[in-house]
Amino acid sequence: MFQFMLEEPPNHDRLHVEVVSTSSRNLLHPKESLGYVDISLVDVVNNKRINEKYHLIDSKNGRLQIELQWRTAS
Repeated sequence: MFQFMLEEPPNHDRLHVEVVSTSSRNLLHPKESLGYVDISLVDVVNNKRINEKYHLIDSKNGRLQIELQWRTAS
């Protein structure tokens, strides 16, 4: 779990998540991108929570499930 403290709601921002594979031997390709997804954070702020499955961009059939919550400080 990751937590971030923000001074303002991220109404115009996106979260970029990239899935990267690393070779156990680090010979030819030490890191290879398996795909990515960009998530609009205004949806998280408005709904207080999302739990979605995303198809990875630049991937043949990769999928990623992400849950995000927006909580205000008390």
